[in-house]
Amino acid sequence: MEIRNQRKFLVGLIILILGSFVIVFDYPQVQYFYYLENNISQILEKDEKEIYQKILIEFSIGIILFGLGGFLILISILKRFENRVR
Repeated sequence: MEIRNQRKFLVGLIILILGSFVIVFDYPQVQYFYYLENNISQILEKDEKEIYQKILIEFSIGIILFGLGGFLILISILKRFENRVR
């Protein structure tokens, strides 16, 4: 295994790490609000619902960043993408 494009590899690695941090730190918050909403049958206030929606958006962006970073790392390793896709 040889890294063909080091710049894409490093950018992909940084994006992958950033996405994994977002996922790791937002997942417990998502589970907490999910538990409040479904298991306790407590109606969340408007502010709490807004926070829950923002956390879900952050979590989705973290998943996208994680996938994008993995894709960039994969592209940097494959020889076929060395001089653009043909």
